[in-house]
Amino acid sequence: MSDPDAPLITEAERDALRAAVGMRHVDEGRIDILYRLGRHYLFLPFAALCLAGVLYTNLLPIWIAIIPLILQIATTVATGRLAERYRRNKYSRTPQSWARMFTWYSAFSGAAWGTGAVIWFDSSSFPPEAFLTVAFLGMTAVEFIARSTHRPAYLAHAALSLGPLAIMLQLQQHTYAMMSSVVVLFFGGVLYSYCEGITELIDESIRLRRDNAGLVERLSREKKNAEVARDAAEASARAKSAFIANISHEIRTPLNALLGMAQLLERSELDRTQKSHVKVLLEAGRGLKTLLDDVIALSRGDYIEEVSMSEDCDPAQAVRTVARLLQPRAWEKQLRLSVAIPPNLPRVAADSRRVRQVLLKLADNALKFTDRGGVEIGVAVEPRNDATPMLRFSVGDTGHGVSPEAAKRIFEPFAPGDNSYAKRHDGPGLGLAVSKRIVEFLGGEIGFDSEPGAGSKFWFTVPASRGVTLLKPEAAPIASDVSPPSGLAILLEARDEKVREQITNLLEPFGNRVVAALSAADAIALASRHKYDAIISGSADADTLSAAPGVRAPVLALVMGTTRAPEVAAGMLRWPTQASELYGALREMLGRGADATAADRSDENETAAAIDATAFASLEKSLGLTTLIEILQSYIKTAEELCENLSRASHHQSWDEAGRIAQDIAGAAGGLGLSALTSAARGFAQKAREGSAGQALRDAAQTVVGEHERVRKALTNLYPDVAA
Repeated sequence: MSDPDAPLITEAERDALRAAVGMRHVDEGRIDILYRLGRHYLFLPFAALCLAGVLYTNLLPIWIAIIPLILQIATTVATGRLAERYRRNKYSRTPQSWARMFTWYSAFSGAAWGTGAVIWFDSSSFPPEAFLTVAFLGMTAVEFIARSTHRPAYLAHAALSLGPLAIMLQLQQHTYAMMSSVVVLFFGGVLYSYCEGITELIDESIRLRRDNAGLVERLSREKKNAEVARDAAEASARAKSAFIANISHEIRTPLNALLGMAQLLERSELDRTQKSHVKVLLEAGRGLKTLLDDVIALSRGDYIEEVSMSEDCDPAQAVRTVARLLQPRAWEKQLRLSVAIPPNLPRVAADSRRVRQVLLKLADNALKFTDRGGVEIGVAVEPRNDATPMLRFSVGDTGHGVSPEAAKRIFEPFAPGDNSYAKRHDGPGLGLAVSKRIVEFLGGEIGFDSEPGAGSKFWFTVPASRGVTLLKPEAAPIASDVSPPSGLAILLEARDEKVREQITNLLEPFGNRVVAALSAADAIALASRHKYDAIISGSADADTLSAAPGVRAPVLALVMGTTRAPEVAAGMLRWPTQASELYGALREMLGRGADATAADRSDENETAAAIDATAFASLEKSLGLTTLIEILQSYIKTAEELCENLSRASHHQSWDEAGRIAQDIAGAAGGLGLSALTSAARGFAQKAREGSAGQALRDAAQTVVGEHERVRKALTNLYPDVAA
């Protein structure tokens, strides 16, 4: 009984079948070449030369001399029709059948030439015999090309065409005729011996062509499959991005609400146990939010690439900002948080938000895993052999250190293995993996040095801006408090309209009055007639303004590009720069009482600040920067819609509805302490209730919308991420 699991055919039978199929392809290719190479009309020049020689000798009548030519034409036409039949119906017969038919037609053609050899042969003179021999040899060479791929076809033609000529030469019984007969036979035999080699070469080319065709087909199939896989991958990536965008929005919104409510509970009157519970709730919520941000950062391929690489930042300011944000947490754990910043640092060729993001993650981990001692955040120039120096940021702690097992996978997301210590302390999450991706994108490296039980020092490097250093290394560093000044009267002399607009937008929303001057002469005239707290000028005119009679306000010079630094200006600032650096430069130049410098000045032109920067700094410390930015983004979106509805209601003179919208604006603005906008919205609502005139209500509505614009500009200047 046969085995049901046995293969249907053996390996040997499969190889034999494969060889048979391959041989059939070779036979088909060889016969195809046999029919394609046939150029049967090429016999005409040789036949015409033979006929001309016969007519020249006047040996035969014309009608007898042309009999071989007629036979040759007839066989040529018949062979041509056979080739046409083959091209139309090549698969109707086997290759062997077509080969046999071509052999018979070749025999008929050779017989026609043999008839010509007998009729055209001139036995009375050797020169005509030699001429006829040469013509026949040329004809045979041409016919050999057409029939070399199938030896029987060539043999049939050569035997029937050259055989009669050789016999006729042998019958002459003289030396040259007999030697010519030998030459004819030798020539035909040599050509016959070449048939085998030519056939082998053709067979090999047929196999190669077949293999190449299979390769091309396989590559085409693989290319098509790869394109399908690529399209599927792109669709999956798009679906993943859409899912991440949706899920991040759906999770962040309720999470921010939970954190906000927990923050309010923490500030309310609770007993010690309840406050402890709220504190645990806040810590867990913040940890969950950090984990969510890290997962999104690792999942989105365009997360880091969204950052503009054309910006740079002050490394010292980045270190101080991170230290200021984490100081409350260090106090809570009774840890020492310090910074180490040498003077005269070059600027960082990277976006300040990404530098702060990496520093914040490293410092936050250091505080998390340190129970006693302190954490130090530092930055220094790392010398390199190449022209571009690197800045090395470091975060050192006195914690437990990193074990050798964890060190191998500490920068890997979702690394497997024992991580019990990280779990006990809420773990580093994915922060280090995100940091590694950001640093490598910025063109730097990240690593750490640690001994178990002796603390750790995490570091990363980023390229420095080429040829850019701080302008005043000998000056005292800008204090950590860089909130915008308010209540200042500032004279702005800048020839570039774009620069004037940028500085005005950075200062006016915070209650500062900015007066623009288009030239140094206009600035001197205005400064002589009016009192200003500060003058902001281009570096080219700063010395002129500082030395002009009647100008008493200090001058802050904006140094742009490679322009010369002024000699006697009260302060200098590289432009363009961050808003915080402008605020810090003004505060440093005017002293810590910058907000009170206008106390003795008439308040007829003073404008209330759009926002209270100090209050927002307090919110930032309590809520965290990321949470605050999301709250502000949500507020701006809501306020934009309310202001649009207010403008629409005012246009249609629906004052009752406009009054209700104004109350909503006042409620939203009051929750964030936006006193100017809140006052304007409440004033409009009061006028709407009192039934004031339409023009007064329209003016009041415009005031509300204008105050909202001031708030939006102020928030965007204070927190650039709000506009993202």
